[in-house]
Amino acid sequence: MDGSSGGAAAVAEAAPASLVDSALDRGYLGYLRWSALVALTVAAVGFLGPLLGMRVPTPALVVIGTGALLVPLVPSHPFEVTTLVGILALSTTTKAYALYHLALVGLLFVSRNRTWAVASVLGLLAIWLPKHLFTAHYHQPAFYDWINEPSLVLLLFVTASWWRQRRDGRLPPGALAAPAPAWALMYFFPGHALNPMVFSPNDIFRSRRFDTRAVLIGLVMIGLKTAVHVAIGRFFGHTSFAVFDATRVAAASRAELWEAVVVNYLDLVMTLSGTADVAVLLARLYGWPMPSPFRFALLAWNPIELWRRWGIYNRKLLLTLVYFPLGGNLRHRYRNVMLTFLGSALLLHSGWFGSKYWEVGPGGWRDQTAYFLVQGLLVCGCLLFRDLRHRGQAIRPPDDRALRWSWSRAVGTAATQAASALAHVIILARAIPFLDRFGLMARCLGAP
Repeated sequence: MDGSSGGAAAVAEAAPASLVDSALDRGYLGYLRWSALVALTVAAVGFLGPLLGMRVPTPALVVIGTGALLVPLVPSHPFEVTTLVGILALSTTTKAYALYHLALVGLLFVSRNRTWAVASVLGLLAIWLPKHLFTAHYHQPAFYDWINEPSLVLLLFVTASWWRQRRDGRLPPGALAAPAPAWALMYFFPGHALNPMVFSPNDIFRSRRFDTRAVLIGLVMIGLKTAVHVAIGRFFGHTSFAVFDATRVAAASRAELWEAVVVNYLDLVMTLSGTADVAVLLARLYGWPMPSPFRFALLAWNPIELWRRWGIYNRKLLLTLVYFPLGGNLRHRYRNVMLTFLGSALLLHSGWFGSKYWEVGPGGWRDQTAYFLVQGLLVCGCLLFRDLRHRGQAIRPPDDRALRWSWSRAVGTAATQAASALAHVIILARAIPFLDRFGLMARCLGAP
């Protein structure tokens, strides 16, 4: 990365013709149609975001919409425009946070070729200083939103992943010559303030392509997931784990417990995938044709397939930074799988690195660690069964990952989703004492 603008121009020139590009070539009418789509998308995010529990400030929506209209007019500078939009969008939320983040990304860019310099910047400015200031000024509004878990983890993971891939020479073509804004784009994309875990270093260097159909599909999927989430709150609010305690668990029948487990699990999937789809939708609006982080996860027919379809960007980063460096499936595979799941608890999900505080509270590392231990054991059990099934075969047949109907798939899907729903009791039923959550799971499985 030499700071030149050649990388951005090369990426823009390599982008294939698209509906929007051809429409703009035809003049005012084509751009008017694109403007209508941008307005529809921004309005939908502004309306549906709060229903999903997302805080989307109106000024940020205005900035995002304006940027989406500007990007097709200056196709030779996609990184610069998008980065500027991202900084302004973050500034509408917390100015101090945006300025600090901008300085931090600048330092990371300057130190990117020196391992110890990157480690020092991450250790002091991405971990120690934010945690210290947040702890010291917790009750002051100016500091309350100045750093958050996903932003901190994104900084750690994306920077480390970028550095490792650059060191190993595995960055995509054009990335080494990309300008400084391309580096900042990993942190300042407009979706960052909504769900920052959508990017990994390779994804932002894909050829840009404005895909109108993908944007419309994203709008429909977010609308459907929002509708399901709202319906669950309206018609099944009595099953929320927020109103469950140990007394109610003891008095509930097995059917009532299963109803609560299934409804809360479904609501979590709708909320997580819906909010993630918002960030992906914005990425598509800016020309990056990114896939959804959740690919029909509720149809997964075994635990391995579930985690191939659940949070694909988080999975990609964990595989890059934990699983493959440990040896992947070449040596100590089961150990590597368990350590990767524990790494997710430690770094991604309210663990020590992701926590705003120096302390790891009882609702943080402990619950997440127990949850990911269970999920890791389910995956290892599935791997063991598969290995025993194909023992003695010189060449094991490849996994069938296509969605298709069969009775065995239906049974596998039901068992997989039931197991995952039960595991989520550990992190969702926070009003129930920790050990009693396992009692709830046992009662669902038939224990008295």
